[in-house]
Amino acid sequence: MPITASGLARRFRFTTVMLLVAASVGCSQLTSTAPEPAVTSAAIAASTVATEGLRPLELTDIMKFREISQRKLSENQQWMVYSAEPDFGDSSGYVVNLQSGQQISVERGDNGQLNTDGSFALFRQQASLLAREQAPDKKARDALEQNAVLVNTATGASQLIANIDRFAFTGDGQYALLLERKSDAKATSQQLQALHLVSGDLHTLAEVTDFSVAEKGSLVAYISQQQTADDDKGNDKPVQQQLQVWDSATATSYTAVEYAEHKLQQLKFNPDGDRLVVMAGPDKATLAETNQAEAAQQLWLWSVATKQAQQLNTSRPGWLLSEHATPRWSEDGKRLFIGHRLDRGNKPAKVEPPQTEAELYDVARLLADRRLQVWHGNDERINSQQKAEYKQAAKRTAAAVIWLDSLEMVVLSNDVEEQLLVTEQSEAQLISSGKPHLTQMSWNGRLHDIWHVNLRTGQRQQVFSANRSHERAHLSPSGRYVIYLQQEQYQLFDSVSGSTQPFAPDAPVSWVDEQNDRPMAAASYGVAGWLADESAVLVYDRFDIWALGLTGSMQKLTGGRSAKQQYRLQKTDEALGLNPDRPQLLRMYNDANKQYGFARLNLKKDLTNTDLTVLLQGEKRYDFVEALDEFSPDQPHYLFTEQSFRQFPDLWLASADFSERQQLTELNPQQEEFIWGDSHLIEWTGATGEPLQGVLLTPDGYDASKPYPVVVYYYEKFSQRLHHYNQMKVNHRPNFPYYLGQDYLVFLPDIHFRPAAPGPSATESLVPGLQKLIDMGVADPKAIGLHGHSWSGYQTAFVVTETDMFAAAVSGAPVANMTSAYSGIRWQTGLARQFQYETGQSRIGQSMYENLKPYIDNSPVFFADKINTPMLIQFGDDDGAVPWEQGIEYYLALRRLGKEVVMLHYEGEPHHLQRYANKLDYSIKMREFFDHYLKGAPAPEWWAQGVPYQQYEK
Repeated sequence: MPITASGLARRFRFTTVMLLVAASVGCSQLTSTAPEPAVTSAAIAASTVATEGLRPLELTDIMKFREISQRKLSENQQWMVYSAEPDFGDSSGYVVNLQSGQQISVERGDNGQLNTDGSFALFRQQASLLAREQAPDKKARDALEQNAVLVNTATGASQLIANIDRFAFTGDGQYALLLERKSDAKATSQQLQALHLVSGDLHTLAEVTDFSVAEKGSLVAYISQQQTADDDKGNDKPVQQQLQVWDSATATSYTAVEYAEHKLQQLKFNPDGDRLVVMAGPDKATLAETNQAEAAQQLWLWSVATKQAQQLNTSRPGWLLSEHATPRWSEDGKRLFIGHRLDRGNKPAKVEPPQTEAELYDVARLLADRRLQVWHGNDERINSQQKAEYKQAAKRTAAAVIWLDSLEMVVLSNDVEEQLLVTEQSEAQLISSGKPHLTQMSWNGRLHDIWHVNLRTGQRQQVFSANRSHERAHLSPSGRYVIYLQQEQYQLFDSVSGSTQPFAPDAPVSWVDEQNDRPMAAASYGVAGWLADESAVLVYDRFDIWALGLTGSMQKLTGGRSAKQQYRLQKTDEALGLNPDRPQLLRMYNDANKQYGFARLNLKKDLTNTDLTVLLQGEKRYDFVEALDEFSPDQPHYLFTEQSFRQFPDLWLASADFSERQQLTELNPQQEEFIWGDSHLIEWTGATGEPLQGVLLTPDGYDASKPYPVVVYYYEKFSQRLHHYNQMKVNHRPNFPYYLGQDYLVFLPDIHFRPAAPGPSATESLVPGLQKLIDMGVADPKAIGLHGHSWSGYQTAFVVTETDMFAAAVSGAPVANMTSAYSGIRWQTGLARQFQYETGQSRIGQSMYENLKPYIDNSPVFFADKINTPMLIQFGDDDGAVPWEQGIEYYLALRRLGKEVVMLHYEGEPHHLQRYANKLDYSIKMREFFDHYLKGAPAPEWWAQGVPYQQYEK
């Protein structure tokens, strides 16, 4: 292309005429633009839903839609609790009898818990949202009531227990432990009470700083404290703390750790509830007195068998046991994982005020007050990343394990940068370390090494080096083998021989993403799991499941590729290996028609024959939630969700073969009051000949005889949302049913990206897709609005430099100038942004110094003079992902060129708006903007006249 005087390549304008030319010269399959009669609107039938009595959603209606959260089951799996949380409003707590479906509700309830057999439930009950909004400040809000509600699930009777901070049931389900709220903000302890659930007897245990209950059995541990007497001079002595264990079954108390001047914390029972560990170390006052940089901890172990506590040997020369690594028990109770930090000794001495004139001019004293950060070219992490991770770095620990049979500690790591990937394998674990690759993280993204470590000896062997951090290693059940993928090939590591061999080197399929369009190694489709006997491991290709035998065999277990049917194993238990004698549950997803489902796979001993049965499939999305093995003695049951664009994903209970299904929840019955809509799969061909799909949403009452205004919302791939329910929240996205109720259509297209051309790729995908809708007669060609945020905010900012197809565009948090954004900072993580362009989402593939041209060609700010579309920009000035100065660059370019532009600048907001008032304001302005340009409504004053600078109270 010719170069202009400014040095920039002259950009073509993308029009439907170009599409017709492209179709005639090599893209005859370009159905959206081929020179033939347009497809009529009969391609999408008129809606059969009568809209009489229905009304369009208002934003205040969206606020009241609820979602399921905090779901828990009783141990016998007969009862379930959950919270129903609205976008804005008060939660409700629910108890569900899974056998009968009966529900009990608790007003303003959340954080629900059940005792072992589900006979009782506890919920927190907060003050109403109205009361919280009325409170003048945080102190007043914190002072509002917070209670507990105890529910007898057999009778439905509830009891309010006032002034409770938190609660728990004992492992045997006989008692509720109730921790009262602090008497005042300065209080250091709270009253702990025990309530017998059947008799209702309530008695006080102690004033405590913490408590914990065993998951099994009747034990409760708590830390109590007392103030020691003042010394002769009246100085306060430190408080003393002790650890007590109360057996609720026998009403017996044991003193596990005597009163002493230490801080006790990190109470952790083992899974069987007969052993307990606690950390003991100096408190803040002692640390300050001794000037220690960090508190060295002791680790104490108490057991039912001895009724005594003993201090465990956790010493490592030059290291201290850290409170920042919570002790973690293995599920069999035989191992305890802990963490150490390097002993940093004492803090630097505090600089005292000068006492003489000589000290006044002492250079060292003066320099002690400097505020300097040094950014060195050889830093492993750039300074901004060090800052973002400063608190996290102060809590990193090096792992060790204690064997409870011998009480021997085995050191597993000597580097706090390493991460122990804790699993339940008893003989070995894996350690991940990205430290050798930190420097290149700025431009090459995250890499890591994996090490195999023997839990008995601490001996380690390197499994792989410099693999993408998203590529995991998979430890076999015994801990002997590790399978991993590197350079598109599976490898098998044997810890006994120390050797690594290619695994299934002659596979006829690809194990990595066949559609990868980023300039980095394609990600693997993943590993389903090892067989329990370690004879084979199950892995995925794009559609199917394969069994790779350690002897070299390779067997395809499913046959989904020809129908674009994807199968994935659904784990239903915590076993380390798969039992081939047990039927395996599979998830299904069809990439062609977007249908979801479940199937059952029966494996044979030699894996040469398999039997696959489809259990449930349809024009819905189905998601597995949990397996219920204790629910029925006859067969396992499953909790799952079922959704479509019109159907909220409520919880369902199904038999093992899904022949019996029962809906358990109905969170949003009010939906029947509103205009909703239907989803349709649209197919077209992009300008480069790539087949594409998208989802068109049409409203109830849709009239097939007329074209509609269309709002386009997109990111990368959205066609998989055909059967997804739209999340009902007020946020930075256009709410789809809300816009349908205003007589818009909503279009969710896929984007196909070419290398080093993310901006033109968006145009090449969007314009033909929208031309398809125009040709079908469903879209008004003069009333199409484009909306994108973040990555699609960038695409939106760019696309309008190439086409005038859009009557209006909203661009949230866009990159406008890749040449300045390339060396910007993601302030939330402190990472440099270079990796996003060289290896990541921006898909440039080279550094700006290797090839400057694509950085310019893909930057909308350099082609702002081509823009004729009214543009609404949104940014928060505390955006931690995209520097908000990118919005300013775009705004100033459009302003200088006399284009129609407004930037909505929300103070103190990150990449996605958090303050509810701001989310609401943006939603209102977004619709006012589209209503004006797509439906001819009067321009809102903020768009027509602007708003002067506002000074807000902090």
